[in-house]
Amino acid sequence: MTRSKKVFVGILAFLPLVATAIFLIYFFAAFFPEIIRMEHEHGDIPPEFFFGNMMGFIASVIILIFVQLGLMIYFIIHAINNKRVKNEERIIWVLLFIFVSTIAYPIYWGIRIWPEEKPESNFVKM
Repeated sequence: MTRSKKVFVGILAFLPLVATAIFLIYFFAAFFPEIIRMEHEHGDIPPEFFFGNMMGFIASVIILIFVQLGLMIYFIIHAINNKRVKNEERIIWVLLFIFVSTIAYPIYWGIRIWPEEKPESNFVKM
């Protein structure tokens, strides 16, 4: 794998983690105070007003879900086809990708994709 492809995969590996942090900050900074304000008002607020302001947020979350699904498929295939990963370790990586994928992608990238492959020894194997 070329260095530029490794960097691109690394950016994609960290994308769900960074996007989740940004979404949480955005939610608590923008929508949480609005929800509290709506609870304290006794008038009826139409749902179109509230959900109209959330459409950008919902659309970006849907895009992130599809990116997450694509990354999961890519990393599972990479872990299965990677010759440097032992069989027992493959099972662990696949389970990590399925259950804690946002955290597992950067770890797998840092351990199994980013480091250069070690050259073979010049010694004769017996």
